[in-house]
This record gives sequence, structure tokens and C-alpha cells, in this order.
Amino acid sequence: MEKVTKASISFLILFRFLFLNYASKLEKIYLTKDSDHYLELSSSISYFFFNDNLYDYWLSTFRMPGYPLLLSMFQKLFDTNLLIFLNFIADLLTLWLIYKILQKYNGKNITYLGCILFLINPNSLISSTQIMTESISTTLLFGSFYFFDEKKYALSGLSIALLGIIKPLGIYVLCFYLIILFIFKNKKIANYVKIAFFPLIFIGSLFINNFIQYETSFYSTSSYFHMQWFNAASENICENYDFNQLEVSEPGYVFENWLLENNLERESDSKILINKLRESSKIGLFNNIHCKLLSLSRSTLWNMFGVRGSNWENISSNNHIYLVTRLFSLIYVTTINFSLLKAILSKNKSPFLMRLLLIIVGYILVSSILPFGNSRTRVLIEPFLIIVFLNSFKLKNP
Repeated sequence: MEKVTKASISFLILFRFLFLNYASKLEKIYLTKDSDHYLELSSSISYFFFNDNLYDYWLSTFRMPGYPLLLSMFQKLFDTNLLIFLNFIADLLTLWLIYKILQKYNGKNITYLGCILFLINPNSLISSTQIMTESISTTLLFGSFYFFDEKKYALSGLSIALLGIIKPLGIYVLCFYLIILFIFKNKKIANYVKIAFFPLIFIGSLFINNFIQYETSFYSTSSYFHMQWFNAASENICENYDFNQLEVSEPGYVFENWLLENNLERESDSKILINKLRESSKIGLFNNIHCKLLSLSRSTLWNMFGVRGSNWENISSNNHIYLVTRLFSLIYVTTINFSLLKAILSKNKSPFLMRLLLIIVGYILVSSILPFGNSRTRVLIEPFLIIVFLNSFKLKNP
């Protein structure tokens, strides 16, 4: 049996490599709107991240510099289409981390099953074909949990710090772990310091750089932008409870209007617009609470049970392949997520399961602020969901 499962894992790794090789030949797969953003930012790190200019200022303040910097380094070595193989490396690291955690708490069969479940995950697979942050972010987020579970708090903090300069999640993830230490009554101040040291340095550096460039300190304008979108969407949802309105399904870009209102030109100070975005994000914050709860519920449902339909359409024009893939995706995500709900509702939770659930639920709550759900959001916690699913078997180390 062990030989069969090892052979299956090897085959699935080879299949993933070949799948990425196929995807690398088709721009409609590896390039998306967000991919273009990251590639644009990577073309000149110093210009976009160390220079105040109104031209696309919202892009360089919304996106973190970590991923564009990584792309910039590897673009000197590889063609653009081959950059998706960075995702392949990240996925292999995530696979190894899944193996290590499952090996610690379960028998060999469950450990290998977990590896197989990750490799056949359609959501993670399609994400690996795109020049996007999901695969690398998944490795760093899951790596932070692995090191935390091993009580290697400094390495956990370093993983959080690196995640924090790739996605604007660093502060939230740091808070998750500090809360976990507090809940489980960890009284060693040194552990709090170890896990917070690198994130505070890395994220603090972004605050300092932004203050130098824009004369107003912030981590990322994405939080202001998302809250602005959330508030505007809830107002529109309250009118007729229609989630398909443009104001709900698409962000409300108002930057061009602010340029005109303030008589700003492209070379003007971006501080004015960033502060206006900050102020705008607070308008209606406590209005339409019931509609906000409806929006959060809807986004959570879609984030957790959604399937990447349009992305799979680009893979093949064969309708049968498309339908089978979507059906398998739906069965996969339904099975995994009902295990999550069962684990949340269970009365007897081990400390390990409690830590898993706190990270998952915390991430879901933060990501569901966006009023229009996206199953791509789930990619970062797919390894966590697999382990929760396998935890229901309640096997220990042999």
C-alpha cells in the first residue's frame, strides 16, 4: 500500500509539472489582470515603491513590494511565462510541510492521503498556473503554523513577516498567533517577542517607507479600499438586496474624481489622495449593519464553497473536461468544508485542532470583508482545511 501511495504522489507531482508547462504556453492562463499589475510593478521597484508619483499611485500603495521584487529577480533569469514555476517550487514546499505535520500526528496512510489531497486540489492547482501570490503566500502562511506548532517561534515570525510584505495580511496573522499564545496561557514573554520581532521589523519598514514617500504612514491602502467598497456595497445591497449590482460586484474607483476635485496633476503629492481614501473608508462604517452581515455571510459562503469556473474554461475548450473538473471541484470543496463545520461544532477539540480552527476562522473573517466572494481567497487555507478533514479520523502516531 505504501508503495502505491508513494507512486501516486510522484505521479501527481509530475502531472502538476506538466500541467504548468502546458499553462506556461498560453497567456490567457498564466496572465490575469492582477498578473499584469505585479509585472508592471516588478519592472521598476525603485520607481514604484520608492518614489511618490500619482501615476498608478494606488497600485503601488495597494500591492505589497515582496512579490514584485521576487518577480524582478527571476525575470533576469527566465522568460515571463516561466515565472509560474516559482509556484511549483512553493507548492512542493507546502507539500513537504503538510507531510511533516501529518507525520507528527497521524499514521503513514493518513499522511500520504493528506499529500494526495493537496496535489489533487483543483483550487490550488489552477492558482499555480498564474503569475499571482497565492502559492507562495500559502507556503508562508502554512509555514508559520508549522513552525508555531514546533514551538520555533522566531521562524514562525519570519514566515509571517515575509507573508506580510507579499500580501497585506501580516498584521492580522501576527494578531492571530498572539491571541493563540494568550488563549493557551503561554506566560513566557520571550515567545511573544520571538514571534513578533520579524513582523514588526518588516511591516514597520513599510510604514516608515510609506511615510517617507507619501508623508502619511500606512501599511497598505488595500484595507482602506476594501472598507470603502464594503461600506458602499452594503448601502446598495440594502436598497433591493441585489448582489449583482455593479457597486457590489466591482470596486468603486473614485481616484480620477479626486484628481479633478483637488486640481492635482500626475506629478502632484499623493498624500492628499491617500488621506481622502482613508477618510472615505470610514463613511458609513456603522450604517446598514444588517446588510453588512448579509454581505459577510454571502462572501463567506462563496469564499468557502465557490469553484473557479472561468479559470478552468481557459484550460480547455472541451466542455466535458470543463464540466468534470467543475463537478470534481464542487465535490472536493463540499466534503472538505463540511468537515470544517463539523470540527467547529464539535465539543471535544484538541489544542492542536483549536489552533488550526482559530487560524482558519480568523482568516475567513478578514477575507470576507470583500463584498463579492472569490474562491481564490480560499487557496491560502486549503492545507489547513485538509488537515482538519483528516483530523476527523483521529489517528495518532504509530
